[in-house]
Amino acid sequence: MSQKEFMLLDWMRKIHQLEYAHCFQSLYYNKVERRTGFWTFALSTIVAFTYRFPFINYPYIKEYVLPTLLFIVALMTGYQSFIKPGEKAETHRKLGLEYERIRHQIETILTSGLSPSNIDDSIIQVKSNWDSLNTLYVNERHYTAAKLKVKSFQKYPEELAFLNKN
Repeated sequence: MSQKEFMLLDWMRKIHQLEYAHCFQSLYYNKVERRTGFWTFALSTIVAFTYRFPFINYPYIKEYVLPTLLFIVALMTGYQSFIKPGEKAETHRKLGLEYERIRHQIETILTSGLSPSNIDDSIIQVKSNWDSLNTLYVNERHYTAAKLKVKSFQKYPEELAFLNKN
């Protein structure tokens, strides 16, 4: 395997890590949106039913507990409206798919047995596709988990190992 092929394999490892990192970030935002939506719905339903039943004559509940619950519902609704975890989840999911597409492009290059001059053109194309991505940062925890997952495949050489080849 040539040094350029090792370099492509190293890029593929990194792209694979980014693919998983964005997928993990997407799953995280989906979970946040689902939990926030559930609790917002549950708390607002509880408040609605307590006002429906006038036999609750505890002033403490009507003056403190219910307004506090409504305040929490308002905060959670505002969070969903302004932070938009669902949209963030979808953005990270799409970025994960873009990284997967580039990874498959590298796989095709590595398995097609191209001549050295064609490999150079392919490397330029891969680099161009990678550079054109409007990517976002992912949480370090998700990146570390992705890195460990890709390393567990035991398919890639050590990071930057191609630099040691002569």
